[in-house]
Amino acid sequence: MKKILFILILPILLGGCYDYNELNDLALISGIGIDFKDNKYEVTFEVLSTKKQGESAGITKTYTVSAMGSNIPEAFMNNGNNLDKVPYYDHVEVVVISEDVAKNHLEDVAEYIIRSSKFRNEVYLSIAKNTSASNLLKTTSEDNPVASTFIVNLLNNSNTSSSAGYYTPFTKFLNKVLTDGEDALAPVFKIQDEKIVLDGIGTFKDFKLVATFNNHDSSIINLINNFKAKTVVFSKSCGENKTVLSIYDSDIKIQAYKDYVKISGMLNGRINADSCGYNMRSIDTYKTLEKEFNTIIEKEIDKIINNFKEIKSNAFSIGKIYYNKYRDKNVFLWTNQEFKYDIDLKINKKGLIFEVEDEK
Repeated sequence: MKKILFILILPILLGGCYDYNELNDLALISGIGIDFKDNKYEVTFEVLSTKKQGESAGITKTYTVSAMGSNIPEAFMNNGNNLDKVPYYDHVEVVVISEDVAKNHLEDVAEYIIRSSKFRNEVYLSIAKNTSASNLLKTTSEDNPVASTFIVNLLNNSNTSSSAGYYTPFTKFLNKVLTDGEDALAPVFKIQDEKIVLDGIGTFKDFKLVATFNNHDSSIINLINNFKAKTVVFSKSCGENKTVLSIYDSDIKIQAYKDYVKISGMLNGRINADSCGYNMRSIDTYKTLEKEFNTIIEKEIDKIINNFKEIKSNAFSIGKIYYNKYRDKNVFLWTNQEFKYDIDLKINKKGLIFEVEDEK
């Protein structure tokens, strides 16, 4: 529907200077994919088809075109030659890059996006894992006919399921790349069972992708960064059974000191499942679970921190925190320091209160 609405209001946005025939001469590009093959760049456009007479109302279809070039501007120009309409970039939602581009050629992509007047800088950068960017944009279905819109919707709605999706406008992404003591993150997608699925987060050091994290670890990364982490799941085992906790509210703070780093904050959660046989009518049970899950959460956060230490990624902006506080340009000092934790977990007891009152 967003695409249909855009097509309807486009003449107004352009000052009323386009009639239908002129609009029909535009190739409305929704997403762009960038791959690197045989020492050349391949640029793919996902193009929205304008509805022809006789087609059912409300149906949005897309097609893709691709072209190679020795550099990115040349690949864009060559791809424009594949279109029988004028390329229109103002509605580009997402730029998808392959893992190879993310690891070795991101600086070229960034320079083109920033310097080009073709499309907005506020697009979302995404990484295609174990597939090409071109293939990702070609993965559509009857329910999700526009791959780029589906990718954006996955990001916007991920916090209702796993909180694994991370996204930021490209200008903010680039600002983190260029700022000492900060590093950028970008969402990762893959194709599974012929569908696009979210597959965690990639972290960058300068202009190079240095690591990717699965959805569970990505949700913890978002929790630490206070980025829309509304459904972060932790579990504790008792033999073959588990008790599952879901965090639905959080406020995490990172503090840098000369000899250590402290991560503190508040977490609110609820027990989603329990096959360990806890007495959920007892206040003492909740106190016990709060202590046990507090330990589990701190261990999982510490595991993520150690991973970031190994790759020397400032995606938590700890180096910048140090610099702002002490004007110390050693933005990786924290990688050799101890981390201390002070997490205050509170488990929602509404169900308990309801059951107790119901027995009276």
